[in-house]
Amino acid sequence: MMLSKETEQQVAELVKDLPKERSSLLPALWAVVDHLGWIDDERTEAVAQALRQPVAEVYGVASFYALLPTKPKDPVRVCDDLLCRLKGSQDLISELNRRGIEAVSWPCLGRCEQAPAALLGPHPIVQATVDKVQAAQEKGE
Repeated sequence: MMLSKETEQQVAELVKDLPKERSSLLPALWAVVDHLGWIDDERTEAVAQALRQPVAEVYGVASFYALLPTKPKDPVRVCDDLLCRLKGSQDLISELNRRGIEAVSWPCLGRCEQAPAALLGPHPIVQATVDKVQAAQEKGE
């Protein structure tokens, strides 16, 4: 893949303070997501180049972590475990999809005490409602 100078420079700036080692891959990928929105093949290659790691290593980490978005607008992930279901997660998913906001069921997000829980990218939304999800999207989370 041909790496654009713009992407190369953006990613290099984001990861410049990280050690050039494998343990920096996940922090680097999250830095890219936080500032650029998602990980794609070009950004994966840019991280590999900036951290002097094989592209296959970076791709392996990026593809293993399902919470790293790989397209511009990741779906809202709504917990579908028991407590969140009892608190209305299935209705939330249906209503979000009805309103044109892509929402999917997701295994336990570990926020049972704040059910229903959802994730928009890496950002948790607790006691999630349609309004809270829309507000998070508008803020760019």
